Amino acid sequence: MHDLLWLAAISAGTFATVYLLVAHGWSRLAGQTARLEQRIDQTLNRQLLLNVSTRGAMAAAGTFMIASGIGMWWLLGSPLLILVGAAIAAVGIQMLLTHLEHKRRMHLDRQIVDGITTMASGIRAGLNLVQSMDLLVQHAGGPIRQEFAQLLKEYELGIDLNRAMRHASERIGSTYYRLLFTAIEAHRQRGGDLGQSLDQIADSIREIQRLEGRLTALTAQGRSQARFMAVLPLGILFILGGIFPEETSQLLTEPVGRVILLIAGLLIAAGMVWIRRIMQVQM
Repeated sequence: MHDLLWLAAISAGTFATVYLLVAHGWSRLAGQTARLEQRIDQTLNRQLLLNVSTRGAMAAAGTFMIASGIGMWWLLGSPLLILVGAAIAAVGIQMLLTHLEHKRRMHLDRQIVDGITTMASGIRAGLNLVQSMDLLVQHAGGPIRQEFAQLLKEYELGIDLNRAMRHASERIGSTYYRLLFTAIEAHRQRGGDLGQSLDQIADSIREIQRLEGRLTALTAQGRSQARFMAVLPLGILFILGGIFPEETSQLLTEPVGRVILLIAGLLIAAGMVWIRRIMQVQM
């Protein structure tokens, strides 16, 4: 009788959970999926210019989330943690996209001074603005070549150059390129010596980057301390494993111990994100 009541309670709980997920959670899940698909398309195709199939990337992301959920179930022994594993995988995908955007933007920022210098040299040699941009595409490499090639491609398709530069500014998302394209657009409206203006912009950006490098050097110690604090619990765990092997092994073999390790890992990750936001300096 007791077993029948227990089975009925489990069945009722499962039915209620499935009903709530279908009735109230499906619309939110669909919204989150649509936002993730839009983010993948924005990052891979519009910012990184990779021309990747969005549905294929979503299929890969969904496979990774399902595999993470099943892995969490196998690791901790509870099927309810499938959603937790899938949510962690979704957060990981978002962090990966943010990391790719940040790395590409940093590379573009490092190339902008040399790119502006190349354009200014073309202007002083008698080329017009579009020809100087094409000169940059011919002699530069990396992502700045891709971005200016995309800008010129839009211009050749009939889009106004100012509008194409605004598209590039929104796609790159960098303050330096927004400053460059805004100055070029203002020069096209008011006139003046474009070569001299580009040189002044290059000098200004070079000075800003020098100050940012100095700030990075000043905050390097804080970032290294944050990394040390994140690695320190692992060192303590290994030390305790050598001193108390039986008690420490329960963290890996018992479900409660695994949950404790998962919570500790999440807290460490949240602390790292918090410290990084504190260390950021808005220019």
